[in-house]
Amino acid sequence: MDLFLPENKKFYQRQISQFKPSLGLKKSEPVVKDQAGDSDTLIGIRIRPLLAPEESEGHILGVYTRGQGGFVDVHELRRKVRGPPAFTSSAFQFDRTYGPEITSDVLYEDLVAPLVPWAWGGGVATLFAYGQTGSGKTYTADAVAQKAAHNLFDGNLEGKRDIFVSLFELAGNVASDLLNDQYKISILEDSFGETQLVGALEPRITSSKELIDLIERGMSFRKSALTIKNDSSSRTHAICRIKIVNKDVPEAPDGLLFLIDLAGSEAASDTKEHSQERMKETREINSSLSILKDCIRGRSLFHIQENQARRLGTQVKHNYIPYRSSTLTKVLKHVFDTRSTRHSKTSVIACVSPSFVDTGPAKNTFRYAEMLSVPVPPFKAPVHKDDVPSTWTPAALRAWIESNSGTPQIDASILAPTESGIQICRLPSSEFISRCLKTSGVEKEQALAFYQKLIALHIDSRNIERGNAKSNEKQQIDKPENREQLNKPFHERLRPGMFIRIKPTKPGQVYIPIVMVMSPASGFEGATGTNGEENSKKAGYICCIVMPSPMKNAYELDVRHQSIFKIEEMDKELLMEYDQATRYYFLTI
Repeated sequence: MDLFLPENKKFYQRQISQFKPSLGLKKSEPVVKDQAGDSDTLIGIRIRPLLAPEESEGHILGVYTRGQGGFVDVHELRRKVRGPPAFTSSAFQFDRTYGPEITSDVLYEDLVAPLVPWAWGGGVATLFAYGQTGSGKTYTADAVAQKAAHNLFDGNLEGKRDIFVSLFELAGNVASDLLNDQYKISILEDSFGETQLVGALEPRITSSKELIDLIERGMSFRKSALTIKNDSSSRTHAICRIKIVNKDVPEAPDGLLFLIDLAGSEAASDTKEHSQERMKETREINSSLSILKDCIRGRSLFHIQENQARRLGTQVKHNYIPYRSSTLTKVLKHVFDTRSTRHSKTSVIACVSPSFVDTGPAKNTFRYAEMLSVPVPPFKAPVHKDDVPSTWTPAALRAWIESNSGTPQIDASILAPTESGIQICRLPSSEFISRCLKTSGVEKEQALAFYQKLIALHIDSRNIERGNAKSNEKQQIDKPENREQLNKPFHERLRPGMFIRIKPTKPGQVYIPIVMVMSPASGFEGATGTNGEENSKKAGYICCIVMPSPMKNAYELDVRHQSIFKIEEMDKELLMEYDQATRYYFLTI
């Protein structure tokens, strides 16, 4: 430790005792975060306690949290050529602040716990642990991972899920599987824009203990090295990806929970004794952290611009987010891709050391964390538009649900008890469908079709705002022409082109229980008699099988596989529409 600080320790303590914090920073007026700006990114600061070796060396606190307002004060001593040293104080403001006395349990419940049900419902949730090497970052990440494991298996979350986990590290642009002896894996993007971990193990987990043991075993293989600040400094980014598969709604996308322990950042003064290899690692770490900052900030800025454009009735400006510039951000494409229909929630924990020796690195950490958030302008409700769901108030949303949810009508008070239009559009699809199914008589096909109807309307409105509107190429298939025909039982109006759900009989009889009627079977069996309709009912109908397509929630016809189904085997009619662009069928209502 530099002798300058111990020699001026008393002066430093005296200045801190006389310090009077300002009333606050010049920030925008408080806003309702769920309705404006980037409502789904929270920045938290954690200040660890002084360690026993630091106290024995005479270290004292140099970083303090205030009681309220999310403010943190950093006090520094600086050398002057002549006279006493200069004492400077810097203030920062964040969404959450946690002092040395705050436990990991309190931090988890306040900042991280909301991410778990969001991922459980089919959303994308991400936690970043960031900080200088030796700031308690990995300790915090491990504690949070254990709490999340218990949260996933404690039985308090609704529905049945299968949970799979992958654990890997990133050293520059090289990815290694920590569950498979650091086997090199590839981070690739498939034709549907989904990021795939090619070669990574992804075992199924059945208990919290199994998940915790797996993470601990995998993290023991993580690359670390001796540095000036830390005897075992993490030299790679460790990523734990928990995939949550919905067994109740198989069509829903898988929920994703990312727990990311970023490599420790280092100041220039901490790298003076590094070898050439350590210097290369430091450059790669700092480069990836810089790109990560640009991506998080870019996404926040996009959401703010989108809200402003919606309110003013203007087009959204293009906002470039460089998530392909780094392997770390490429893995997190779900989080940063603004064209994605899946909304994500993000929490960042920035960890710092409280010692007056580390006030410089702590200040740099706060500056980095401060750049992750974008000042949110005061919220103003957008002008209501019938064809733009993001402008709907809660009352307007409930009215739209009641008139567009089909038969039986979905209970709007269950589906959207408090949500506005933009909030319901951000709801994960499996959570949306689960709420619909709570209404008596509503089946999964109707709930899925209603969700697709809402999201299609939302996407079309966003394309118009961005100036990318295209003609709607979806064509309604087999929609009855009048109410009288709709009120008849479906078996009295069977005709070619009608989609029918088949009653379950024995497993393996059909690929999925949906078929399309092609023709009466009586016309090909030599049936005789004057009543052709009666013959059709007895002989049944030739139907082709409807197959799931590679695209989620889409279907295609397989005319090569045909079967004869009688009316008593048919359950109900399904309405489907054909999309000329993808050449697939989609459920509708």
